[in-house]
Amino acid sequence: MNTRKERAANRRRQQRITNTLVIVGGIVLIVVVAFLFTQGAPTQAVSLAQVGKAFGNFSLKDIQGQSVQMSDYAGKVVLVNAWATWCPPCKAEMPDLNAYYQAHQQDNFVILAINAGDPASAAADFVAQKGLTFPVLLDPNTALLNGLGINSYPTSILVGMDGMVKAIHVGMFTPQSLEEEITPYLTR
Repeated sequence: MNTRKERAANRRRQQRITNTLVIVGGIVLIVVVAFLFTQGAPTQAVSLAQVGKAFGNFSLKDIQGQSVQMSDYAGKVVLVNAWATWCPPCKAEMPDLNAYYQAHQQDNFVILAINAGDPASAAADFVAQKGLTFPVLLDPNTALLNGLGINSYPTSILVGMDGMVKAIHVGMFTPQSLEEEITPYLTR
């Protein structure tokens, strides 16, 4: 038969085990929540885009699910184009953007077209339908675009080879405006 001392010792041991399990469970919960919170969220070191200021870095997934960072294009002229499939001017400018990109990609030029919140499948279908050849990235909750100060579509930010914002273009590009606004920054 257990004595009173043995029963008290067993209760204390059980209490320590219970306390340890509660603490470990709490730590595991915090780690899981932190992990889930960071998954799929764009990594951002950007702030409100301003002409003459550094653009910063970000990381988003492209339509194939690969991670793409702005820093991957250091030393290039980058046109960051914010668009959506539901935006008529966005859709209208895409053929001109693609033609300009194809004509100038050898001149250290790239377009990073950032889709504003469309499902990945809708963006991918649009890209395939239009035959777009430049990288298309996904900003599922528009957190990156909002952080840049973009709230109308299309909006494009021209980042020079030095990483500085050269121009912000709100509205649709035409072949003429692409030549006038971007070509002076390109190297041949």
